[in-house]
Amino acid sequence: MSTTITGLGSGFDIESWVTQLVEAKQASTVTPLQTKLSNLNTKSDAIDDLETKFKALKSALESFTKIVYGSSSDMWTNTSITSSNDAYATATSSGSVSSGNIELQIEQVATATTAKSAQGLGLVTPENIKDTEYSLLANGQTKAGTFSMFLDGKQYEINIGEHDTLGDIMADIEEVSGGKIKAQIDENGSFSIKAYNEAGEVDTDAVLTLGSSGDKSNFASALKLNNAEGTYSYTSAYPVSVVNTDETFASGNSGLEGLLFTDEDGNLSSSGSGTITINGVEFEVDSSMSINNLMTKINGNADVNCTASYDSLTNRFILTSTETGQKNISLSSEGTNLLNVLGLTEGSGEDEKIKDGSQELGQNAIAYINGNKVISTSNTITGESSGISNLSINIKKTTSDYSNNPDDDKTVTLSVEPDYTKVKEALQTFVDAYNDAVSSAKSAITSTGAIGHDSSLSSILNNIRGITSMISDNDGSLSLLSEIGISTSSTDAVNLTIDSTKLDEALKENFDSVKSLLSDGYKSEEDNGLFDRLLKTLNTALDTTNGYFVQKSESITQQITSMNSRIERANEKLANYESRLYTQFNAMDATISSLNAQLTTFSAYIG
Repeated sequence: MSTTITGLGSGFDIESWVTQLVEAKQASTVTPLQTKLSNLNTKSDAIDDLETKFKALKSALESFTKIVYGSSSDMWTNTSITSSNDAYATATSSGSVSSGNIELQIEQVATATTAKSAQGLGLVTPENIKDTEYSLLANGQTKAGTFSMFLDGKQYEINIGEHDTLGDIMADIEEVSGGKIKAQIDENGSFSIKAYNEAGEVDTDAVLTLGSSGDKSNFASALKLNNAEGTYSYTSAYPVSVVNTDETFASGNSGLEGLLFTDEDGNLSSSGSGTITINGVEFEVDSSMSINNLMTKINGNADVNCTASYDSLTNRFILTSTETGQKNISLSSEGTNLLNVLGLTEGSGEDEKIKDGSQELGQNAIAYINGNKVISTSNTITGESSGISNLSINIKKTTSDYSNNPDDDKTVTLSVEPDYTKVKEALQTFVDAYNDAVSSAKSAITSTGAIGHDSSLSSILNNIRGITSMISDNDGSLSLLSEIGISTSSTDAVNLTIDSTKLDEALKENFDSVKSLLSDGYKSEEDNGLFDRLLKTLNTALDTTNGYFVQKSESITQQITSMNSRIERANEKLANYESRLYTQFNAMDATISSLNAQLTTFSAYIG
């Protein structure tokens, strides 16, 4: 559409005239078509929305009609299990469990296997401990600074440097006290501080205390120094550890003695790499790693089925199984003696084996269920172990201390009852979906609704609403939905409601009849239950080939396509109309301009 500035010759506002004429033409030709297109799009959206709501209703019905009766997903078979004492045992079900009571005694709970260094790590000798720097003791948790000792009230203070050896500190203690206080290390690695008399004997009458509030060093706590009961002498609670878990294996400060790896030439040396295998999982290790690095590797792998830790008190490396039961943690190595040095294995190659005393096997759970002995590697006793299908019992501790009365039977009672929670939730889902679909459809087909009068949709609605009030001819004592508490209210004849009291009573007293009322799929192929009939009506409406929704959507889509074409043609005609107007008005303007020019010439001539 071309626009030409006109009116120069005549002085008329031709642009405004054309605009008004085109707008008037558009209002009578294009705008009505656009209004119809908008209505069609609104109707299409309404149909899509209703289809979604009808599908939700179908899905709600299928939770009743498509279920495989007796399967683990069958909501009708759920049971509720309560324990007489949750501190000892609880239980859950994954399906039907015969109602009644289950009597349970717990003799033993399952525990996990631990693999622990057979002895403290590192070289634990008086000489080696004396020669170790203070900063490397207690896994690097020491603090340098002043340390005080009090003997019969007199204070003796030493200053501990980071690089002082323990032997240096021992000498300082004896020197500053004039030999009245001495420190020793026995052959087991235990450190002690005691008071001595002039005869060089332990002074049992002297009052010796360690530490003051002004001290900067944590010497006493780092070495775990405790005074023996009834005395004033102090001995470390555990052998002094020279191991540092942050130092690399190749470092002289790691505290691990005799650790070997395979080097580039294939020889065993202090540097190189190797492989350890734990429960069938291989870990590459090398001399640049530390104990902490190794623990991170192990703990980051769920397939190894154990966790690693270091006990700084006892100076032991520990593997703890993540599974309970009486089974070993398997260990082997290749190209390194790391597991030997950690005190977990002994020997090498084909002769490598678990080190004696390094593993404490977990124990199996032992329980008596209704008097029958059951052994399980786990504290969760499943139907596989107990013989009771769909029942899972979680035991927590033995029942030997359950009762304070020795004459009482030390028994936990598990009470099994039907659980209708999922059935009631599914029925509420059905009612909500039904109300949403039916009320929305009813509103859409009113004279002012998005769809308007639609006899096909009206027929579907009538069928659905009729079935909810239909009398069922199925076997059973129940024949109406209202008998299980599902009905319309006196004030609302459209939406369904649930009388929970009535529903609970029906489920408790007429369980099988409730199922039969809703669906025959539980016992036959007739599908004459009320929900079966509702589903059949919905399946017909939602059929993807001939159903109401697909046909209605296709019809509206065709109308929308046709309407878009009509609007396109109408816009083309409108453009042509505008062009003709400009052509005609331009011609008029040119004529007027010419006449004005002639008039000017004539006026000048007769001037």
